[in-house]
Formats: sequence, C-alpha cells, structure tokens
Amino acid sequence: MSRIERRATMADIASAAGVSRTTVSFVLNDRPDSRIPQATRAKVLQAAKDLDYRPQGTARLAQARSRGALGVVTDILTGPQASSMIRGMQDAALREGMPLLLIPTTGRAEDDRRAVASLLEHRVGAVLQARASGGQVAVPAEARDIPTILVNCQSSDGGGPSVRPDEERIARLEADALLTGEHRDIGVIEISGADVGNQPRRDGYRVSFTRAGIDWDGVATAVGYGTIQGGYRAAGQLLDANPWTTALLCGNNRMAIGAYDAVRERGLRVRDDVAIIGIDDEDLAPAQLRPGLTCVVLPFEEMGRVGVERLAAMLRGESVPAQTLLPGRLVRRASI
Repeated sequence: MSRIERRATMADIASAAGVSRTTVSFVLNDRPDSRIPQATRAKVLQAAKDLDYRPQGTARLAQARSRGALGVVTDILTGPQASSMIRGMQDAALREGMPLLLIPTTGRAEDDRRAVASLLEHRVGAVLQARASGGQVAVPAEARDIPTILVNCQSSDGGGPSVRPDEERIARLEADALLTGEHRDIGVIEISGADVGNQPRRDGYRVSFTRAGIDWDGVATAVGYGTIQGGYRAAGQLLDANPWTTALLCGNNRMAIGAYDAVRERGLRVRDDVAIIGIDDEDLAPAQLRPGLTCVVLPFEEMGRVGVERLAAMLRGESVPAQTLLPGRLVRRASI
C-alpha cells in the first residue's frame, strides 16, 4: 500500500516562518487591510514555497469570505448561561459592525467539525468555539486556516487563543469570603478530580488558606460531581466525618443546594451553624433559597464580549494574547 503524503498546512508555514496562523492566512489570501510588513509577507511566501503548500478547498474560499461575519460553534444555546454569553457576543458584534452566525453542537469532536464546515460554507471570516462547562476541546482542522478563538474552554493541543474564567482568582475570592468571616473548620466540595478547572482552583484555595494560617493539605474535601444529589452526599460525608465544620465551600451552586439539605437534615441551620458558598449564579435558585446563597458569579457575558473583541482584532491583523483570564464577582447574600 502506498503511503499518502501529508499536505503542508498554514500551521506548518506559520511554524517555519515564525508567525501566527492568522498572519499566514492574511498573506496567502492577499488581504489588503491586514497591514502586515513586506518583510513578513516575503518570509511567509518563501516558507509556503519551500513547503510546497497547496491550498485545500476551504482555504481557496477564504478570499471570497465575508470579512465581517463571525461564526459561533457552541453547546450553550439554552439557559441563563447561554443568554448571558450570547448577549455579550451580540453587544460586541454590534459595536464592531459584524453579524453573528450561530451553529449548535453537542460538543463531540465530529459534531464540532460538521458545524465548522457549515460555517465555512457560509463564508464566515472567523470562528468562535464556546462551551457551557469549560474543559478542553479539539479545534477542527477546518478551523485552523482562519482566525479562531475559544471561549470558556481551551485547546487540547495548545492551538488557538482562549478566553476563560480565572479559576485561581475565583477560588481565592470564594475562600476569602469565608476566611474573612473567621471560619477555620471549612469543608470543600469539588466538582470532580478530573475537571480542568480543579487544579487552578486548588491552587487558589491553597493561597487563601495558607494566608489565613491554615494548612491546605489538612482541609477536608469531597467530590460532588457538580449535581444537587452529589453535593448532598458530599456535604453529608464532610459533616459526619467532621462535626465541628462551620462552613462548606462548594464548586458550583447545584452542589451548594444539595448541601443545604444535608445541613438541615442534621438539625443544623444554614449560616448560623454552617455557612455555605457556591460558584456560578447561573439561575434564580441562589436568590430564591432561604437564606439566599452567597456565590461567585462566573463572567459568562464578559467572556462572550471579549471573545468577539479578540476575533475582531485578529481580523484586523492584530495580535491577541494566547489566553485571557477573566475574574468572577462575589454576590453576597445571607448564607455566610
């Protein structure tokens, strides 16, 4: 069987020329508005010649694409998180004078690939991939020859700029809200040991606990898997093992809701006996709980806005940071 020769890509040219894939795309598609220095153009063209680069079908369409159209591939089209993120995208796109074309996906790699291919057929000039719950994604090969940015997720192979929550700062904000209230016997309910945000959050907790004179390695933790029932079980586990616990620090609000039930089931009172704090504020439940749940709000609207702003900058030929980390905001209610 004959071996199929691998065709050079824009990423290969970018690596050889020491520039970004966006710069390569602009040079090869002769974008007149990209403001790329002539010396850089020459370097890119020479690298393309040396690598015997031959445009694929989608790349040949690049010059015909609408420079202003932005394509969005996302699994977050319903619910409060979606409305916040899409509102941020829309506001930024309106200011930039660019239309948005949204394509839903399940988040599976093959569905992402089909969604990106559909956007390319509609001649979008750039692609934004957004996720509901963070994590890593594989950027489809079809998206690698045009400006692409990831929102609330990151590339599994290190490709593509990302806009994400600053998990470490969010964790410090959450922990400090309890520690400044002089709580010392705190149980921590994590979403999952495998969650991509867990290590940065642990790093943030460690900083805050250490600053308060508490050894993080001695803090009691449990896993709640992000669900109400999981939070209920994890809170019960922590309270039964450590009856002196005065506060529960939860990785999301669903687990915090479950923790309310576990506290009350043991004849204890939320806040007066055990303070509870969460992360997300993704629906009305935190305010409707009694007492209202204090939590750190994730920056969904700001992520949507900044993601579009970064893509607009890339379309203008400007460089953007490899990652943009956005802080959360503490909403203080009556649970701590």
